[in-house]
Amino acid sequence: MSGLKFTDQAARQLEALYMTADVVAQRSDTLRKLPLARGHSVIDIGSGPGFLCESMADVVGPSGRVLGIDISADLIARAAQRNHRQWLSYRVDDATHIDEPDASFDVATCTQVAEYIPEVDKAISEAFRVLKPGGRALFIATDWDAVIWHSDAPQRMAAVMKAWERHCAQPRLPRSMPKRMRDAGFVLDAATVFPIVNLRWDDDAYSKGIVKTIGEFVAKRGGMSDDEVAAWAAEFPRLSDEGRYFFASSRFVFSASKPA
Repeated sequence: MSGLKFTDQAARQLEALYMTADVVAQRSDTLRKLPLARGHSVIDIGSGPGFLCESMADVVGPSGRVLGIDISADLIARAAQRNHRQWLSYRVDDATHIDEPDASFDVATCTQVAEYIPEVDKAISEAFRVLKPGGRALFIATDWDAVIWHSDAPQRMAAVMKAWERHCAQPRLPRSMPKRMRDAGFVLDAATVFPIVNLRWDDDAYSKGIVKTIGEFVAKRGGMSDDEVAAWAAEFPRLSDEGRYFFASSRFVFSASKPA
């Protein structure tokens, strides 16, 4: 589905990243934007570690249903290990060919996943298909060209971020999402931004959590040497100690509905 391969080790790294304060705050913001109620049926397309599914399951309750699908068997296995709710289930499935009947769900979510799907229009159309008339969808995506990360070596930083773009199929997806969603049949109800800003090199910060994943990808598949990547990562603690650390990333949130 993308340049990232979620082995068990990578799944563990992603799980830890999703437990940082920044991602927990984004998950809370996502829940506030969702029109969830008791008894609703929900599909989370690209459910990853399953934390959002668990939160949504708590809202819809035993009279509802939450299904998390992901292309990674390792991520599905880790999410399923934590699950103790009978109305929450996980399954390995393809976002472009979802094995569910038409009009099956009240709500569909796809958070930080669509940019990793080469055939993203098919995934959007599938989300539309499995929603009931009047159903709601929420897509969240990052524009990786819009990340701001301070460095005393700006050329090296630019090279790392350019190489990192190869980890996903659609690194600037938010710019085309409104048209893609309308072409699929959705009515676009709102477009908002969830900002992540880190001013310290901190274990609970999203930017520190993602450095290892970026470094490993860029060193192995991005065309940069281990020494270059090590020097890139080594700069951050110093900048933080000097009060000069700065990272900002915007998550673009698209809320839409299927005409009744």
